[in-house]
Amino acid sequence: MDLSVILFWIGSGLISLIVVEALLSMVASIFEARRSRLAMQLSAEQLQKEIAKAGTSATRTKTMRAWRGYRRFILDEKVNEADHICSFHIRPLDEEPLPNFEPGQHLGFQLRIPGKRKPQVRNYSLSAAPGDRRRYKITVKQIPPPPDQPGAPPGQGSTYLHESLSPGDLLEVSSPAGKFVLDRSDPRPAVFLAGGIGVTPLISMIDTVCNENIARKCYFIHAVTNKAEHAFRDHLQQLAEKHSNIELHFFYSQFDENAETESENPNYNTGFIDVERLAKITGGGDLRYYICGPPPMMNSLIPALEESGVPTESISNEAFGPASTRKKATPNATDSENGSPAQKPLMLYFKTSNRSLTWDQRSPILEMADEAGIYIDSSCRSGNCGTCEVRLQDGQVKYDDEPEAEITEGHCLACVAKPITDIVIEA
Repeated sequence: MDLSVILFWIGSGLISLIVVEALLSMVASIFEARRSRLAMQLSAEQLQKEIAKAGTSATRTKTMRAWRGYRRFILDEKVNEADHICSFHIRPLDEEPLPNFEPGQHLGFQLRIPGKRKPQVRNYSLSAAPGDRRRYKITVKQIPPPPDQPGAPPGQGSTYLHESLSPGDLLEVSSPAGKFVLDRSDPRPAVFLAGGIGVTPLISMIDTVCNENIARKCYFIHAVTNKAEHAFRDHLQQLAEKHSNIELHFFYSQFDENAETESENPNYNTGFIDVERLAKITGGGDLRYYICGPPPMMNSLIPALEESGVPTESISNEAFGPASTRKKATPNATDSENGSPAQKPLMLYFKTSNRSLTWDQRSPILEMADEAGIYIDSSCRSGNCGTCEVRLQDGQVKYDDEPEAEITEGHCLACVAKPITDIVIEA
């Protein structure tokens, strides 16, 4: 074979090898590029997932955190519920997600009422189940003058909300608070007993039972004056129709020709609720009571329940109005074990009023002041709002339960403080 032919074929073979190697290298580069792009895509997707996860976590943490002090809200909507009873839907001005709350809790409001030197602090219960992170809802009754004082002014806070506020107006609101809350883990049948506008925190509780499908027998009992003042009546009836574990009972203290009679509907009653009628409805047994109403109702019904054998720890209650519910007094004249004489009675000195009182060994300072006609501004009477904070010039006090309101150094909350020494306060 001619040498030139041999060289030709050798050259062709080398060229072919070079071409094949180049093609293989090109294919490898293409596959490597595709693999890199796929890896980058997966990394980007994973990064997006991580970012979304972190954002959700951050949002959840932010949503669950209550705020300090007062936050500005806009009145979004006013809805009439009954005569002189209105619901107020409010949303935060900053439009940030609202923290959740426990059913039964309330909001604090700092109301700047025209003509008042300083803001008026009021607490109003949340009247809807938790879950709406955009708006809160409260329901307020406009408080008229006392029946025995028709010339007295009506409730300042409620009248301001009803008559002076319109959608778009601003309100200063403190975060949800309060210990009168629904225990979701308790399997016992629940008795929700409301008097008048005291129904509002119980509406939040019963709505929660229904929304979360809590399989628990519930007796909802609402005592009102008449049908015209019966807020949430239709709402409660709709709940009972949809949920077989809800049983309703309404009590009207005044005859109402427009309301159903007991013969027409056994769930409607006339007169007042008492322990005997309550036992007839529930059948007694091991029950969990949630009670909220005006002081006269609370001060008669709760002791009667305890006397009938209901354990105190099975009763959660919150009073609406200018008095709190007292627990049974404990004799303190002598030490029950050794018969030694009781300690010297403690004295309460009210400096501004130039009055002194002997402590009754059970009542908070505010109750003692009320009975003596000594004025101390107050609102919640449960240590939540701080309205009753007074300067403690001398002495020491204690709290049966730690107050939720922050207390300025050198001050005390008169509504829940009890003396442990002689005290001097500016009131």
